[in-house]
Amino acid sequence: MDYKEIDALALKAQQGDTSAAALLERCFRPLMLSAAGFGKTENYSFEDSLQDARLAFLEGIQAFDTAAGTGFAAFIKPYVYQKGQNRRRKCLRRLARDVPADAKAGNEDGETFISLLEDPGADIESGYIHREELERLTAALKELTPEERALLKAVYGKNQSIRGTSQSLGVGYSTLQYRHSRILKRLKGQL
Repeated sequence: MDYKEIDALALKAQQGDTSAAALLERCFRPLMLSAAGFGKTENYSFEDSLQDARLAFLEGIQAFDTAAGTGFAAFIKPYVYQKGQNRRRKCLRRLARDVPADAKAGNEDGETFISLLEDPGADIESGYIHREELERLTAALKELTPEERALLKAVYGKNQSIRGTSQSLGVGYSTLQYRHSRILKRLKGQL
């Protein structure tokens, strides 16, 4: 059988001729066997690979296009190999995802996969508590008068001393010191 006859059979098979498809399948059986053995993995049986190669071959018959300028024999080999590899990869990804979390990781320590994912350094609870405290502090600061907020902003935001703040605001030092301690007591009470 020459290449022109193979191309003609492929066109007939595309149009639904099952005998042409069966004849092509018999002619290209060595290709399918080779593709099934290519890249065989531990978790993927030869029979599964052979079925994938056969399915890829049948899909290849439908995908074959004479207008592309290549013959069927040149087209089908890379098509079958590529489709087979893609199916095996997809299956292996599925197998990898289906590993139970309590399965042993395979190391000497006998650790499980889930224990390898745990981060003992992650302190989620303290982060949550800190965020709640910040929210309460923000709410408490909103209740202060503008003068009280200005005092805290000068002392803590601009790193000024109470004495320096008293001079810039034109208020006595002891008055600002008293206000400062009163504001802090009030904030502590709200937190």
